[in-house]
Amino acid sequence: MNGESSRPPRAVAVLGAGTMGAGISLAFARAGSAVVACTRTQRGTARAQEAITRSARQLVDRGSEPSARITEITARIKLTRSLHDLDGQTELVIESIPERLAGKQRLLAEAEIVVPPDAIIASNTSSLPLTELASALQRPERFAGFHWFNPAELVQLVEIVPAPKTSRTTVALLQRWSAALGKRAVTLARDTQGFVANRLQYALFREAYALIEAGVCAPAEVDEAVRAGLGPRWAGVGPFESMDLAGLDVHLAVARQLFPLLSTAKEPPAMLDSLVRDGALGTKSGRGILGSYAEQDVAELTDRRARLLTITARAAAAPPRDSQGI
Repeated sequence: MNGESSRPPRAVAVLGAGTMGAGISLAFARAGSAVVACTRTQRGTARAQEAITRSARQLVDRGSEPSARITEITARIKLTRSLHDLDGQTELVIESIPERLAGKQRLLAEAEIVVPPDAIIASNTSSLPLTELASALQRPERFAGFHWFNPAELVQLVEIVPAPKTSRTTVALLQRWSAALGKRAVTLARDTQGFVANRLQYALFREAYALIEAGVCAPAEVDEAVRAGLGPRWAGVGPFESMDLAGLDVHLAVARQLFPLLSTAKEPPAMLDSLVRDGALGTKSGRGILGSYAEQDVAELTDRRARLLTITARAAAAPPRDSQGI
């Protein structure tokens, strides 16, 4: 596999073809990889096929892919219910099933038996310790965390996380393959629960819930503050770049005032617990933090998110002004 850093893996196995697995499969197929997506049930297979077809059509609708390429892309994805259908040339396995340690360990061990010994085996876990997942494998040096974000075919970020025995070669190949897919990889120096992006996201959530419960603002105002302020600013420059631009003396003065006031809650907020107990699970149940959702509301939200992610990806991929002769 060495010496071909510009190409994606020739053959990829995605274990679990739910929302994330379907998106990951489509991302690799767009880059030219042959993908085997494995799900255990006939219903899961049907739902995965529907999700892949729908997402592929949306790529055309948003101008991300010409319609002539869609049949070619989706034809690269083979849906199966058996690990024994994995390609004998598989270079990369990505496990993406629900966050249950025993189930992931069992599936990783089963996959290791049927793929080539030099195949990299990765987990899309966002919360489980990689050390415990790696313990199920005979070749832990070929294992790492490879964390994607929904919708996987559109979000540029992936996190590459070494387990204690992960080799440098494994990390380097995941970095190269990510670049070949047009992804922007954040590589951690070591495993930490939640990795980088989710820890940042949940720090913001903790403070947002604290403000809501204190009566400072409503959930809609939190969303607007992020959509109209933090989101656009941080999409152009990250939080540390933003503070360098503002001046670290100002940053320090504000940090001294606010850090002591921020929430240090150790448990999820009561309002979230109450919503879940009442069956208000968000758009999938028709009711969530912001109230009720009709089917059209969900479609509009999904489309808005996809359009903005597409615009952001195109802007990030555009060459610098100097290279255009401007």
